[in-house]
Amino acid sequence: MIDRQIFADVLIEGLDDWVPIDQLIWAAREGVKGRPWKAFFAELLHFLLENDLIQIGELAAEGFSPWKGEAGEVVQLVLDDLARLSWEPKLGSRAWIANTKAGDEVARSLIDC
Repeated sequence: MIDRQIFADVLIEGLDDWVPIDQLIWAAREGVKGRPWKAFFAELLHFLLENDLIQIGELAAEGFSPWKGEAGEVVQLVLDDLARLSWEPKLGSRAWIANTKAGDEVARSLIDC
C-alpha cells in the first residue's frame, strides 16, 4: 500500500483543475528520497489508476479526453510518452491527470487531516 501523503498534493490540486504529469513525477521523486524513482513512479501511477482515483488523458479543445485501456496499458502509454521526452514533461507531455469522484473524496479527506 502506498502512503496517501505521497500523492496527497496531486489529488488536492486535482480538485480544482487538471494536473500536469510532472506533479506526479515530483511526488514519486520525493516519495523515494534519493533512491531510483522511475520504477516507483510507474508503481504509483498504476496504484492511482487501479484504485480509480485518477484518469490519465490529454487536453483538447473540448476539455479533458481520458485515455482508454486497463491500468497497465495506460501506465505504459505514459512511460512511453515520458521516455520520448527524456523524462522532461515540460517539453510537451500529452499526459494530464484528472481526479475521479473517488479521487476527489480522498483529496477532501486529506485536506481535513
